[in-house]
Amino acid sequence: MMNDGNATLNQLKEEVHKLCLRKGWGVEGVQDPQHVAMAMTVEMSELLEHFQWLNPEDVQALMAGRDPERVALIAEEFADVMMYGLQLARTLGFDITEQVLRKIDIVDHRPPKPYNPVR
Repeated sequence: MMNDGNATLNQLKEEVHKLCLRKGWGVEGVQDPQHVAMAMTVEMSELLEHFQWLNPEDVQALMAGRDPERVALIAEEFADVMMYGLQLARTLGFDITEQVLRKIDIVDHRPPKPYNPVR
């Protein structure tokens, strides 16, 4: 069984592509990247709904593993967002690892901003 410890991003891209082929989504399993990006925002909104109106204690419960039902719902929406992201990367031909490392370097070289959580 594939998991974070043994799956590659390329394997996940291909698994999502095979799903698109099985479902008949897109042309030869490739969906319009503009539509995929828009769909990501819808899924991200669904992910955010699980955090809406939580108080700090609720968030701490999530982080401490005391709300596994909500974590399962969050994980499902996160998977939707990631699946669209994997499709986008595959369709546009960019390497996710290279781009994440590039972005880390960019952020590392920015001047620090003070942390100011919303209260």
